[in-house]
Amino acid sequence: MPPRWTSRIPYGAHVIALFTLTFAALVLVILITFSSPFISSINFLRLPAAAGDTTFGSFGWCAPGFCLPSQVSYEYGTQVNKALSGAMMLWAIAFIFLFLTTLSILPLLFVHESRALRTVGNRTFFIVAMTLATALTVHAWTLSIFGWSIAHRSFELANVEAKLGSAIWMGLTAALCMIIVFIIRWPAEAWDGAATRANGGEGARGVPHGVPSNGYYHYKRTTREIVPRH
Repeated sequence: MPPRWTSRIPYGAHVIALFTLTFAALVLVILITFSSPFISSINFLRLPAAAGDTTFGSFGWCAPGFCLPSQVSYEYGTQVNKALSGAMMLWAIAFIFLFLTTLSILPLLFVHESRALRTVGNRTFFIVAMTLATALTVHAWTLSIFGWSIAHRSFELANVEAKLGSAIWMGLTAALCMIIVFIIRWPAEAWDGAATRANGGEGARGVPHGVPSNGYYHYKRTTREIVPRH
C-alpha cells in the first residue's frame, strides 16, 4: 500500500509525476543501453588521450579508428573483464520493464471520465512492472558504480588516466527517479482494473461506495469546472 500522505497529492499532479519520472528513467536507460560503441559520448569509463578517447559502454568499447563489434560481454586488458561488461546487460532488461511501466501509466494520462478506465486502468500490472523496473535499475546502477570504479582504479594503478563517464550519473538519475515512483505508486483515486470491474465500477480505490459507476466521480475530481460569471 502507498503511504497515506500520497493521497494528499492531487490526482492530476500524481499522474503527471508518475509519467514524467518513469519516462525520464526510460529515456536515460535507453541512452545507457546504446552507449559506446553506439554513442561514444555516453560511456561508463573514458581513457583520455591526445589522439582520441577510448570509451567503454554496455556492449563494447571504442578507440580512435576502431570500435569493438557489439557483444554482450567483452574484455579490455586486465582492467575490464567479462563479468563486469556482461553485467551491463541488466540495463537492457531494465529498459523492457520501464517500457511496460510507462505503458501502464498512459491510460491514466489520457482517460479521465470514461468507463474505459475500468478496463485499461490496471494497478496490478503497474505494480509488478514498476517494482521489477525499479529493482533492475537500482541493481544495474549499483553494479555499474562498483564495477567501473574498480576498473577506474585498476587503470590508475597501471599509470593510465581514466575518468568515470556520463552513463554512471545518468544511471544514478534513472535509479532515483524510479525510487520516487516506487514510493508514490499508483494514485489512490485511479480506477483499478479487474477489482473495479468485479464491483461493476463501484468501490474503486479512492471512490466511496455508493457512488454511481458512470465515471462522474473521477471526472469531477480530475477536471476543472468552469463556471461563467454573470
